[in-house]
Amino acid sequence: MEKFIAVRKRTRSAAFALHEATTAKKRMELIRDAQTSRRAMELIRLGLRPHLPGQRKLIGHGFERLGHVSCYIVNASTSQQAEQAREILADDYLIMPDVSLSLPVARIGAETRLRRPRAPEWPAVSGIQEAHAKGIRGQNVIVGVLDTGCDADHNEFLGKRIEFRYVPFVPTPESMRAVSGFDTHGHGTHVCGIIAGRNVGVAPDVNLLVAAVVESETVKTSLERIVVALDWMLSRFSLAENQDKPMIISMSLGFRPEWISAPVFKTVTEGMRLLLRTLVEDFDVLPVVAIGNDGPGVVRAPGSYAEALGVGAVDFELNPWPSSSSGKTPDGLCKPDIVGFGVNIMSSLERDIQRRSLYTRMSGTSMAAPYVAGIAALIASAHSGLQGAALRQRLLETALPLSAPAERVGAGLARFVL
Repeated sequence: MEKFIAVRKRTRSAAFALHEATTAKKRMELIRDAQTSRRAMELIRLGLRPHLPGQRKLIGHGFERLGHVSCYIVNASTSQQAEQAREILADDYLIMPDVSLSLPVARIGAETRLRRPRAPEWPAVSGIQEAHAKGIRGQNVIVGVLDTGCDADHNEFLGKRIEFRYVPFVPTPESMRAVSGFDTHGHGTHVCGIIAGRNVGVAPDVNLLVAAVVESETVKTSLERIVVALDWMLSRFSLAENQDKPMIISMSLGFRPEWISAPVFKTVTEGMRLLLRTLVEDFDVLPVVAIGNDGPGVVRAPGSYAEALGVGAVDFELNPWPSSSSGKTPDGLCKPDIVGFGVNIMSSLERDIQRRSLYTRMSGTSMAAPYVAGIAALIASAHSGLQGAALRQRLLETALPLSAPAERVGAGLARFVL
């Protein structure tokens, strides 16, 4: 078997001249276009079997057309068949290998609580209490999370419907499972609590989409799993009630340049940037990505790309966390773009054998990114129609300037300002 991923080189908004269309009209056109493809028929004639997104067969060759993210995942039976498939796709698609990514592992505090904090800990400077007092809690905003999962039965999500999918490492006959949310690691549950926890969350009323793509044992994932998860999230725009809603996607994952072999690094970088452009330009989605916990001088992709809002971490005294990544990218950009509170953050973790909900503190850009995603949701909820690039600009313009060097904190602290 030989596997590769093909990513469309040109956004469909550009190809269809949809730049001036409203977000809802653009999404409707792209959802409709996602259903058909001439190249899919050519791949079938090669002998490759089509599989529905997220429903790959464990045995045998075939392909998935992920129409929303404009990708193909091809699993050819021979090198000759793989080469023929590449020839069919190469004119309009960038061919890239599957690669591994991982969480920037958060620092877990020694304290684990059985009971939630009496009151949210977010400082007044964040603007969160002001937003909640005005009834602004993230209503009518979609936030997607790619992480280790989410324990949907934790007390923080009591009464909340969480759309959840498990995307496994090894394809099975029913690969992407729609089940009640679970998390055998706790990282994803902590992230989701920061965004949407009913007691500790920044934006408790958002519509939460969670894709479990990171393995609990290794905290690693693959580009293939991320592509499948993103395609599912974008497919939610096929529902009429979602076509106007802002969508923010929080990702606490990435890779360092030295993890990818030199011959394919440029291709992988270009391919991931094309994926992010599909989110931003085609669907007006805001990708919020942790920049990494490797300290100054190192920045992880995809948070290092211009298309992503790269997030660093500060403590409650507004000092940069020493392990928060920062630096210049190969393109000459300075990252992070913005920072969020990410040190000793109390949030949901898991449940014990008696089904009691547990909480703990974690530190990392993995905590700062969902904080920023939550702030973005509050701003989008307060300003109807504000999403995508415009929402990103609003976040940067209203960020609280900090005394730390700009190369460590970007535009400053993300905060809610009405």
